[in-house]
Amino acid sequence: MAEPILGIPLMLVNRAEQVFPTLTEAQVARIAVHGRKRPVQPGEVLLDLGDQLRFFVVTKGKIDILSVSGSTESLIVTLTPGQFTGEVNLLSGRRGFTRIRASEPGEVIEVDREHLLKLIQTDTELSDILMRAFILRRVELISHQIGDVVLLGSTYSPDTLRIREFLTRNGYPHAYIDLDKNTDAQELLDRFHVGLQDVPVVICRGKSVLRNPTNGEIADCLGFNEAVDETHPRDLVIVGAGPAGLAAAVYGASEGLDVLVIESQAPGGQAGSSSKIENYLGFPTGISGQALAGRAYAQAQKFGAQIMIAKRAKRLACGRKPYAIELDDGQSVSTRAVVIATGARYRKLSIDSAARFEGAGIYYGATFVESQLCCKKKWLSSVAGTPQVKRLCFSLKPPNASTCWCARTDWPQACRAI
Repeated sequence: MAEPILGIPLMLVNRAEQVFPTLTEAQVARIAVHGRKRPVQPGEVLLDLGDQLRFFVVTKGKIDILSVSGSTESLIVTLTPGQFTGEVNLLSGRRGFTRIRASEPGEVIEVDREHLLKLIQTDTELSDILMRAFILRRVELISHQIGDVVLLGSTYSPDTLRIREFLTRNGYPHAYIDLDKNTDAQELLDRFHVGLQDVPVVICRGKSVLRNPTNGEIADCLGFNEAVDETHPRDLVIVGAGPAGLAAAVYGASEGLDVLVIESQAPGGQAGSSSKIENYLGFPTGISGQALAGRAYAQAQKFGAQIMIAKRAKRLACGRKPYAIELDDGQSVSTRAVVIATGARYRKLSIDSAARFEGAGIYYGATFVESQLCCKKKWLSSVAGTPQVKRLCFSLKPPNASTCWCARTDWPQACRAI
């Protein structure tokens, strides 16, 4: 079995053969039926940043997968015969954020997204290999911050936290520069003509500079919803991409329905921010909310369901069929059936001026991202009394830090160190 030529150390070092597997001749032949063979020349760019993704299997020669920052290229991996390109963006139809270039004369099999999805849905063996590799590669890209987004922000900025959460929970690889700690950040700000009053700043694909953007503006810049045709009537529209909404998407799409999911934030809903879920069927040892959401999201896309991110369903018109769902941007989606799985919202503290500190000291559904903002604090407090919250406190607690456990409304008396 050919070993991939790595340009970066793998975080999942024990699963290298799953991250970059080598297909057998029989498996390559089954893929060839869905695509076309084409020769490649040294230096030929098969895909560049921002291109619509296509799937390639190397049959002769070698191709390089490159991370690009400005004019600088960094090798991620060199693929040899029997190995293939792609990660989860291929499933969603989003654009790529790496460069794929031939390093020597050779040949590849090129498959477009539609035919790749058909292959994944009908060939169980190849589906397992490709889906596992796509998901694990996204994990590696996130761990190495290899992507086409740079976020410049401050620990003390609620909007910085909002954007970090949006990118993290959508599983989008990005680099984060903390302006409070990075002494070279001013040079980057000057390069893009950005002042401190504009923070947080998102540099999208090395070209677009977004000053304190909304989640919708980020989604538009990154092309989250480019593959979604809002004018196309659907068999089923699901409002909300929590566990219930994603489950409905999987069941509907796997039965051949044309499914669209509308989600205002990120797949997984409230459950997606949980550090560990132990009461979800099928996971006796527990699973993190992010992992559960990622698996369900990939599974729904495998069967052809589309997920629209950073869009809100504003109004349902059910006076006639097909039904119409009006979105917050003024567009509408028509559908024959609707599933409303909007989930729950956190009840917020009834304290005067508490809203001023949300995202800058007060956090609802705190995750690992928020815990990094408090890593130097001596006390980590929680106003609640359930075992789930207690486990959450311990999961977020920095090493050697004390924890203040507060229960019910009589918390000044109930507070005790543990």
